[in-house]
Amino acid sequence: MGEWHPETLSPLLNELIPANKLVVFQFKHKTTARLGQTASRSELLGLYACSPKKKCELHRTLIQEKCPHAYVLVTNVEVNAPFRAKFIEQCKKEYAGIEHYQIIGLDELEMWITMMPELRHLYFPTIFGPPRFELRIKFGTSFVPYGGPDETFFMVSVLNMGLVPSYVSAVRFRVLVNDEVQVFTPYHIAGNSPISELITQMNPQPGSALEPGRQQSFHFRFSDLSELPRLKEMEIYTVYPIGVQVDDEIGNSYTEDLPDTFRNSFLQRIPSHLHPRQEQNDTHTNRH
Repeated sequence: MGEWHPETLSPLLNELIPANKLVVFQFKHKTTARLGQTASRSELLGLYACSPKKKCELHRTLIQEKCPHAYVLVTNVEVNAPFRAKFIEQCKKEYAGIEHYQIIGLDELEMWITMMPELRHLYFPTIFGPPRFELRIKFGTSFVPYGGPDETFFMVSVLNMGLVPSYVSAVRFRVLVNDEVQVFTPYHIAGNSPISELITQMNPQPGSALEPGRQQSFHFRFSDLSELPRLKEMEIYTVYPIGVQVDDEIGNSYTEDLPDTFRNSFLQRIPSHLHPRQEQNDTHTNRH
């Protein structure tokens, strides 16, 4: 059993967890090689249904005493969208006292290991050797004079910690829009305005190699998320910046969550009625 007390409003897959609320993680392992994925999912779901002869996992003393705001099942079973929806629906039916339910399956675990090369090398040394391709992401700001007052730019630094050169193909934003995590390409990338041309000059040239031990810095405006055409076309009630995703040219993706200071700078440029609030989350949770 793991516990998490987020200090600020924090994303968990496609949900937002309020600050200072308890999230519990429970780990369940099934022998999928013997049972198969379908049977494993069925057995797993059975653990969360009460019967006259047994309590489900949610009514056990360990969970009841903690009174968590959110419950997360972590499992080695493959989780598809129908099973995730069925799991959440069944848990809410069995025990409505927990506000949020979520399940993290094999696919999410594999993605996490893939995106954290330093951890896979540390904890799985017999499976993974030193990573040939490994990029790390750091955030900062830069000040560039443009048309009078200086403008503060958001800077994404990509460091090559691997053994061979890498080629960055895209730097994008991961944003929670309503209840779905979406990846956006900044608006200025395709623009022809003076500010777009300036940023193009500041950023590395496409196709340039990032050598081991070196870094490249990519610049964006804090207003970029408020200018994305897709946001203007959608019927939305919540926009919440999660982090940045860097893709290389051979299909590897690396992500890093935004610290609150930078997240707040983006939120200041997004209309306030789209900022996530707990009462909004409760309303839409009840609606669904």
